[in-house]
Amino acid sequence: SDLAEKLEQLRLPEARRVTDRGIYYRQHYDIVGGKRFTDCFRRASIRALGWSTGAHGLRHSYAQERIRELQFHCKYDLSKETVSQELGHFRPDITDAYLR
Repeated sequence: SDLAEKLEQLRLPEARRVTDRGIYYRQHYDIVGGKRFTDCFRRASIRALGWSTGAHGLRHSYAQERIRELQFHCKYDLSKETVSQELGHFRPDITDAYLR
């Protein structure tokens, strides 16, 4: 709930139209995303670690670790569905690519 409160403080008064890599979407919160996030993450990783697999690598690592964690509490299919929602694509079949 603390995180949700902090996120709500970043809600825009009105959604704005954003273009990222040729895709248009509506942004509802004043947080970095898309290519800007990817570039910032890569630079920070290189600065801190000396290397980077990029934000997409982070998604792969997160999905793999999270599904292992969830399986202590629920079955594989529910774990995969949950990870799919946490990754933001809401399609468990796409999650398979992150679990390889």
